[in-house]
Amino acid sequence: METKKDKLDEITFRSEAVQDVLAEPPHWMFRWGSVIILVTLLMILLMSYFIKYPEFVPASIIVTSQNPPEKLEIRTDSRIEKILITDHQKVKKGQLLMVLQSTANYKDILQLKQIIDSISPHQLVSFPVDKISGFKLGELQGDYNNFAKAFQDEKLFTRLKPYAPENTATIQNISVNKSRIVTLKRQKAFELAKYELVRKNYQRAQQLLSQKAISTAEFENEKIKFLQAQQNLENIDISLAQTEEMIYNLNKTKSGTSINAEKDKINFASQTLQLLEQLRRSLRAWEQSYLVISSTDGIASFQQFWGENQFVKRGDPILSILPNHTQALIGRMFVAATNSGKIARGEKVLIKLDNYRYQEYGIVEGKVQNISFTPDDKGNYYVDVSLPKGLKTSYHKILPFDKELKGNAEIVTQDLRLIERFFYQIRKISRYQTE
Repeated sequence: METKKDKLDEITFRSEAVQDVLAEPPHWMFRWGSVIILVTLLMILLMSYFIKYPEFVPASIIVTSQNPPEKLEIRTDSRIEKILITDHQKVKKGQLLMVLQSTANYKDILQLKQIIDSISPHQLVSFPVDKISGFKLGELQGDYNNFAKAFQDEKLFTRLKPYAPENTATIQNISVNKSRIVTLKRQKAFELAKYELVRKNYQRAQQLLSQKAISTAEFENEKIKFLQAQQNLENIDISLAQTEEMIYNLNKTKSGTSINAEKDKINFASQTLQLLEQLRRSLRAWEQSYLVISSTDGIASFQQFWGENQFVKRGDPILSILPNHTQALIGRMFVAATNSGKIARGEKVLIKLDNYRYQEYGIVEGKVQNISFTPDDKGNYYVDVSLPKGLKTSYHKILPFDKELKGNAEIVTQDLRLIERFFYQIRKISRYQTE
């Protein structure tokens, strides 16, 4: 059991230790520590107010030009018959690059197209049907045969002029009848003079009969002569009327013949032109299906290795052509609907290209130029990005543009203070706890 003396010694010992602590002043950290902590917290709060941290909307991006590279695809299942260029070769607009196999000889097709393009409708009469008859046209043979038949029918119609004999005969009949009218009119004049003489004799016979100077038989003879002269005159009038009617009918026939001839001529010409246009359309369709043709000046690049007689499918990308003169570079982004409402024109875009690592080459800067009003079928918005500095990076390097460049981009939508972000998180947590 602990004695009172032991307790007294312990109290004395502890009292001496306490006295030692109280006798020596505390270190400065213990005296100013709370003040330092308070000042540090105030500085952190002050810095969080002044320091702004931007908010980003990430999305993939494709950097291209306003006249982007032309991508050519196969339009029909076939085999490659002829490759007329090499990879990365300079090509001209309209240059033939590749030919796919078909039942036609592509050289004959190209020659036919050249002939058709060089002949105007007014020069169609000189179309070389005999020359083309030996061409191997394959899928176009039916359309060409229809055109050639119509062309030859028109040419035969123009050469034979089937309505010409009928028209000539009608003109001759009109001329004969006009001459007959002249003769009848002359004969009518004679008959009219004769009629006047007979009429006077008849009138004198009437007077003599009333005076009983002549017999009734003599009077009747004069009357018969008078009636015959009158009938002859009427017959000439009838002949004149009939001849004039015949001339009218002949003129009508002549007009109808001319109309029919002109109508058939127009029909033949129209049929020929229609079938020529059909042949042109078939040529264009064949050309689009079996020929690969450049539509711009530039450098052709194969999408993969291609060889003659290699099978290709419809829709396969076969090559691309980078235009010689690229216009201003632009970026195309498809941004998800999340936070897309914060995107506005003029906001900064930070672009990191896959082709050039941003740690080594730097970041390309752009600006939001336009944003679509409505999303696409996948719910993404199209954002158009301009590149005011081109492909100059943050490391002051200018990247070459020799193909489309892909990468990731971040749209800087809003600069928020750190303290605002902190309070946003607190408010978010408190809202969740309330719910």
